[in-house]
Amino acid sequence: MNNIYLNRDMRRFAADLFKGAELTPADKQAIVHAFDVDDTLTRKPEGFDNTGLTKDQFFDAARDFPADEAVVELAQLLASKGDRIAIATARPAERLQETIEWLQRHNVPFDQIMLSTGGEPSGVAKQAMLQKLQEDYRQVGTLFDDSPYNIQGAQMQGIDAVHLKKNEDYWDAHPENVWAYGK
Repeated sequence: MNNIYLNRDMRRFAADLFKGAELTPADKQAIVHAFDVDDTLTRKPEGFDNTGLTKDQFFDAARDFPADEAVVELAQLLASKGDRIAIATARPAERLQETIEWLQRHNVPFDQIMLSTGGEPSGVAKQAMLQKLQEDYRQVGTLFDDSPYNIQGAQMQGIDAVHLKKNEDYWDAHPENVWAYGK
């Protein structure tokens, strides 16, 4: 993990909900955009069905998923314009290294990464992540995510969100309760 250091404030903030690392320090002058990983930056192979898999089984399979080139290009474009990129994922914190390796392998720019501890539904954990980004940056521009619950949570935090409807069968089969975190 060259040039990546743990953000001490990030460990303090919502410590029960997420863990994270930064490549570059946060910047109160910058805009940051948050991207989910699975079914947002990744693209499932043709015919892959995850509706019956556990989360761990899905994350194991996702190690080899290709990138969704259009979403990666969007992240690259935003980064090239000077905006910061945060990865906000429900992947367990134990998968930090493999997630970083996947992002680097697919040329996904990112300034920081936040992974869930699994203590709360992802729609709540992502709100905590977004609040941390709001604290550290001038503005959180947009959350890009496949989960309707994460989209709902972002809206509860006053953050614009783009719902990438790639995994609707999974979300229909696995509803989550979402409540406004910290407000």
